[in-house]
Amino acid sequence: MIKNNPPGSNTNTAFNAPAPHDFVFVKSEYKIIKIRLEDIMYCAGMKDYTQIYIADKSQPVLTLQNLKRFQARLPEKNFVRVHRSFVVSLFHVDSISKNEITIGKKTVPIGNSYRNDFFSIIEKYS
Repeated sequence: MIKNNPPGSNTNTAFNAPAPHDFVFVKSEYKIIKIRLEDIMYCAGMKDYTQIYIADKSQPVLTLQNLKRFQARLPEKNFVRVHRSFVVSLFHVDSISKNEITIGKKTVPIGNSYRNDFFSIIEKYS
């Protein structure tokens, strides 16, 4: 026997879950800017602000949102906290040494308290 659900009720939880996006909108300088996740190289925290460094852009996008809050909007499988002031995109990492990560021409430090977690994530891709 097939059971019909009343109209307007949806028991499919996947349907009710928010759809994963490949972009985020951020407020910056009186504008709302759409940023594709694949273009984000890394993010740097500065107290209540986050600088978002984007591939092929000379200047970062500055948003009034702390790094912890902004990181929560990013997919965990692609973005990793490596320092209290930095989150990096694994897609854009060029090389890794003991204390720093190279992304393009920039170097990002690896904090002592984040080192073990970061290298265990890297180990999964090795």
